[in-house]
Amino acid sequence: MATRDTAQGGGSGVSRRDFLKTTAAAAAAATCGLGFAYDPEKAAAYEGQSNYTVTSTTCPYCSASCGQRVVKDNTTGKVVDLYGDFESPMNSGGLCAKGAGSLQLVNNSRRIGAYTGSHPVNNVFAADGTSNGVAYKRIGNGAWNAMALQTAFDEIATGMVTARAADWNATNNNSKSVAFFGSSHINNEPNYVYRKLIANFGTSNTEHQARI
Repeated sequence: MATRDTAQGGGSGVSRRDFLKTTAAAAAAATCGLGFAYDPEKAAAYEGQSNYTVTSTTCPYCSASCGQRVVKDNTTGKVVDLYGDFESPMNSGGLCAKGAGSLQLVNNSRRIGAYTGSHPVNNVFAADGTSNGVAYKRIGNGAWNAMALQTAFDEIATGMVTARAADWNATNNNSKSVAFFGSSHINNEPNYVYRKLIANFGTSNTEHQARI
């Protein structure tokens, strides 16, 4: 069956199917309030305003290191908005879906243990230096149960060392009973250190979120 050569005759090269898919994605993004492209009106609402502090930072999700601007309300001290940094050469103000939604990393009330009143409860240390962190544990489909953060760390460390010892190969200093999972929250340099940690722990089992 003959096919049309989209590179000739002034064709756009975009099929009707692709056009509809792109349009639907754009509509969904608009409905969800995700700003993939730079929005000058949003920036104008905060830049230079005395009641807001705008801080330039880097998106935490991947090694692209897109620039972000985080807006803090000076009255409440809370982060109220986030948008792409229009001065960043990496993204010129645009953000992907993850970057545009990363405001929820800060103030989503649906996060487990995110807030108690106006204070986060997941801090590792209290003002007096004692640990007051909260972690949550569940087994299978059971209920989530709160536990002290240090207790959670101890359980994880003990479980990993026990699993490693189950099939430790002293010849090549390697265990296949444990595995590490990477995250796009960390970029190149932290990932390099993380991979060193995995090797020193004694396993070659490692995978990354981007491949799942």
